[in-house]
Amino acid sequence: MKRILIFGFVSLMLSATAEAQFLDKLKDATKRGAERAVEREAERRADEAATKAIDSVICAVTDLVCIQRARDAGQDVVVTDANGDALPEDQQAAAISNAGAAPARPGEGVWANYDFIPGDRPLFIEDFEEEYVGDVPRRIGFVSGNMETVEWQGQQLMRITADSGFTIDLAEQLPDRFTIEFDIYSTNYWHSLCLATGPLDASDKPFSCFQGRAKNYSSAFFTVADYFKTGIRGGSGGVSTARQNRMLEQLTPVRIMADGKYVKMYLGETRVVNVPNADLARGNQLHVHIVGELSQEKPMYLDNLRVASGGREILYKRLMADGRFATQGILFATGSATIRPESTPTLKEIARTMDRYPDLRLRIEGHTDTMGSAATNKALSTARADAVREHLMEAYGISGDRLESDGFGPDKPVADNGTPEGRQQNRRVELVRLTT
Repeated sequence: MKRILIFGFVSLMLSATAEAQFLDKLKDATKRGAERAVEREAERRADEAATKAIDSVICAVTDLVCIQRARDAGQDVVVTDANGDALPEDQQAAAISNAGAAPARPGEGVWANYDFIPGDRPLFIEDFEEEYVGDVPRRIGFVSGNMETVEWQGQQLMRITADSGFTIDLAEQLPDRFTIEFDIYSTNYWHSLCLATGPLDASDKPFSCFQGRAKNYSSAFFTVADYFKTGIRGGSGGVSTARQNRMLEQLTPVRIMADGKYVKMYLGETRVVNVPNADLARGNQLHVHIVGELSQEKPMYLDNLRVASGGREILYKRLMADGRFATQGILFATGSATIRPESTPTLKEIARTMDRYPDLRLRIEGHTDTMGSAATNKALSTARADAVREHLMEAYGISGDRLESDGFGPDKPVADNGTPEGRQQNRRVELVRLTT
């Protein structure tokens, strides 16, 4: 009997142990199943994020220009931190929202005192979009160094990774009034870019535009990235420098406006140079040197090179003499009729002229190049002309009966659509003086 009881007791113990083991295994299986479900969900989200990243424009959180450009074009944006990792969803939304926090309308906030007006006749245009990735851009004159076309954050631009030099051949000699524009992202404090309207001696290889033998150049030149400094040095004229570092954080627009000896330069909306007696050469080439601690890891990027004749003019005289005036100074977000804030000085000049001459009446005409469908371009040019008319009425109080608007799409070209310079000239707003 004792054996039976003992056996029964052991049997019960084994049964209980087996049940406990079964329950443990069940718990483990359930736990593993839950963990696997979590892993599958994480994998699904990662796949979705990867697919979104492939179809999206990737912008650094500090690169507001990239974020705004993608927003304006209606593209999805993936915002990354300093290490290139995508931000969490809530931070993504905040970064994209903050990028649009700057005033979208001309004449407001930081743009109120902005006074750059681009030249109206392009002498050289290059955005690198028609170049092969990996090639030295064909429309610049290679002198020395290491430069190539790359695709970066949804656009093509030129990357420089060693001390380099190149020239820009212009359609004609620089006139008395001209403008130069380009975008720059330096990535390193120890980069220097010198841009001269006359030859620079490549054998000097200055480490800084304001140091060493660079001071002995006979030609005036601009320095855009130089140990935080941005400025101009005239051969026998004035010198002006300002400390700036925004080009170290993002692709930054640089704009230079020359009127005789008077020269101004801007980084974004900020004027950094204001020299009334600069002594600039007027040749048919620009000469560019980039020097400093350049490498694959710390390159310099350049994009959207534009040189044009003209600039700030007395609008009324042109309207009275020619009956019309074509401007490149009214800019729009890509593919839309939203007026960009850089248009501030041109719009102000139109309003000021109409205030001064109360009998002046204008028709605002929108024109495009031939890229895209004619119907789309016609609709877009009409919407843009309407937007300019409405802005002049709302922002400056110009009476609506003094303004008309119309759009002509690509139907009235003024230059060859087969060249970048011609297409740029055809994308314009024209002001036509009404006589009846």
